[in-house]
Formats: sequence, structure tokens, C-alpha cells
Amino acid sequence: MFDLFRPWKGLRIPVILITSALLLGTLGFKIFFPEESFLRLLYMTGITLTTVGYSDILGVEKNPAAILYTLFMMITGMGVVLYSTSLFTAYIVEGNLKDAFSRERLRRRIRKMENHFIICGAGETGYHVINEMMASGVNCVVIELSEEKRDELRESFPHLAVITGDATLDHILEEAGISKARGLVATLSNDKDNLFLTVSAKMLHADLTIVARAVELAMIKKLEKAGASKVVSPNYIGGVQMASEILRPNLTNFVEMVLSSEKKTIRVEEIKLPKSSPINGVSLGKAQLFDQCGVNILGIGRKNEEQGEIEYLYTPGPDFTLKENDILLYMADQKQEEKLLALVSGS
Repeated sequence: MFDLFRPWKGLRIPVILITSALLLGTLGFKIFFPEESFLRLLYMTGITLTTVGYSDILGVEKNPAAILYTLFMMITGMGVVLYSTSLFTAYIVEGNLKDAFSRERLRRRIRKMENHFIICGAGETGYHVINEMMASGVNCVVIELSEEKRDELRESFPHLAVITGDATLDHILEEAGISKARGLVATLSNDKDNLFLTVSAKMLHADLTIVARAVELAMIKKLEKAGASKVVSPNYIGGVQMASEILRPNLTNFVEMVLSSEKKTIRVEEIKLPKSSPINGVSLGKAQLFDQCGVNILGIGRKNEEQGEIEYLYTPGPDFTLKENDILLYMADQKQEEKLLALVSGS
């Protein structure tokens, strides 16, 4: 729900001070002039605090005690008004008001998101995850503790939703819309923080897909037991890729080309067959995906109902019958992919 007063929270102190001064001043004048209305007493308090200098509407000059009280109000009131004005001016000049409204716009934007991805941590690994997500055109929210990195992200990705805060805190995850998120990437700098983040995220959204980063290989099993769907070790993957570059350079270049968002001529992607797909119950041979779309099916994933895990069949034959929720792993260029998506959806 939209919090109308959230952008003004930085002005609480001056508002409280001025309101208190007006209230106390009005009550004080009520003691000396009980027959006067609240509105007239409030008016007298206002012109006293601001030292405007309008006429004495209550007859203070006839009451010595009221004169002393009015002098006290003028001295303290001037201090309150000047101090409150300085706070308000500093709030505006320092850009806090603008930042407050920007944060509120960001919150409203995130509240409208569904099936988005949350990326926690924008370090060296997280930055590349963000770059790939943005290149793929998916909605994502980044949680980053460092304001410096936050500013760098906003400069590199102007339309990226970035929350400044600790990703291990529940209220920060809730602000990122974790209840409606599709997946979360844990790329914090510390393995223990990623472990804690995984546990917290699973408690807030039990069905959430979580991919976690682990520097130490010993943390992989712990992260998996904590609820991570997949654990990636950049050091391990980097070492394997370096070896592959030496042993099988052409294959490595081809795999990099089809997986990289920067080289989009040919890509390897996946799609789940919806319930309404016209090719459910149809064999691959009759579906004629290559003839109609030019798409190569590399493999098919199907959930094993007994084990509850996805099993993959590579290079399936023409007699393989497609079913609802099957995951097609395919290689195609952009035009071929568009044809496949249209065929699968029946549009």
C-alpha cells in the first residue's frame, strides 16, 4: 500500500517541534484567557512564534503574567522556528526530498512486478549476472549495500531497479518483492552471507528458485541443504573453462557464442510447454519443429514424478511424444525462436 507520508519522514523533527510549540503555546494562553476560543488562541500563538507583530487580540498587555509568558513564547518560539527552518532548508538543499520521492517511485514500481528476478550483491560476479539479465530483457531487482556501487549500476543501467540495503534482512527482501519473484541470485561477497540469505529467502518464499555463489567448494552442500536450487563456484567454473580453452578451443568458442548475450546470432534457450500447447501429445516427428521453425531440439527435460526431479533426454528421436510441462532445450536464431514460441503457444 502506498505510504503517503514516507517521503516526508526526514522532516519529522521540524514538524514535531513546530506542532508542539503551537500546541503548548495555545494551551498556555488558554490558562490566562479561558473564555477565548481555540482558534483565536492558536492565532495568537502563531503570530507570537513568528514575531509577525500584529495587534494584541487577547489583551495580553493587561495581564502581567501573560506578558511574561508571551515573552517566553517569543524567545523560545523564534529558536524553534529558526531551527526547524534550517532543518527543512538542509533537507531540500541536500536533495533528500528528491531522493525520498525517487525511493517511493521505486517501491511502487517494484510492487507492480511479478515473476521477476532478485539479484543480491553487485560485485564482480553480480555485475555480470545483471548485465546478462538486462541483455535478456527480463525484469530484475538488485539489492546492493554499497551506495557507490548502486550509483555505478544506475549509471550503467538507467532503467534498473536498485535497492540500497542488506539483502540478508527480511524487510529488504520483502521490499524487493520476493513473494512474487520468480528467482533469486545470491552473489554476496561472503559465503556465510549467501547461506543466511538462502535460508531467509526460502522462509519468505518456499517455492523460489535460488542460484547461490560459493567461493569454497565445502559450502556447496550446505547451500543446497539450505534450499539453493543450484550452487555455482566461479573459481571452479573458471578453472574448467581455462582448461577447455587449451584442450578444445573450438568447442569452447562455439559454446560461448551460443550462451553469450553479446553474440546473439545463435542462442541456446529453453521453453516449457504450456497446458494449451497444440503440440502436447504429438511426437517430435509429427511436430516438425525443424521444418516449420528451423529449430534444433538438443534435449528435453521431463519431471520424474517418483523422484520429483527433472530428467533430461538428449537428442530425442522422432518417436518421442511431447507432454505438458516438458522443457524443450533448443538452439535457434532470433527469427527461428519467434516461430517456435508462436507454434508452442498456438498463436
